[in-house]
Amino acid sequence: MLSTPRPSRPVILLVDDDADTLEMYEIGLTGAGFFPVGTRDAMSVGLQVDAVHPDVVVTALQLHGTSGWNVMESLKKHNGDGAKAIPVVLLTGYSSAEIDQQAHDLGCAAVLTKPCTPDELGIVLRQVLKDS
Repeated sequence: MLSTPRPSRPVILLVDDDADTLEMYEIGLTGAGFFPVGTRDAMSVGLQVDAVHPDVVVTALQLHGTSGWNVMESLKKHNGDGAKAIPVVLLTGYSSAEIDQQAHDLGCAAVLTKPCTPDELGIVLRQVLKDS
């Protein structure tokens, strides 16, 4: 069985239903030394995790048909390849103490408020990777 070699750069799974947002982060994070993989299909995050083995998952809070909370819950329940231990960064346009607390309670590594530049996200990703 042939397998694809793992990139030498940190793999970041980006989950957002907005194609322009995904493209912006993919371009910015690639330039910052990451290997971003974007998906608009939040319902198949478990399959994506199995396929790309990300070092960090970055998910929007508001997603079509689901939410970042559901993405985080599905990662926690996912039993394949250590997915429970993958750090999650949550992106939200609705920052509040309640969201921060809920994210903390679910084990989220960081919460960033949109709009968030790829440079800002890259700084947070480096810190999350350093801490994990």
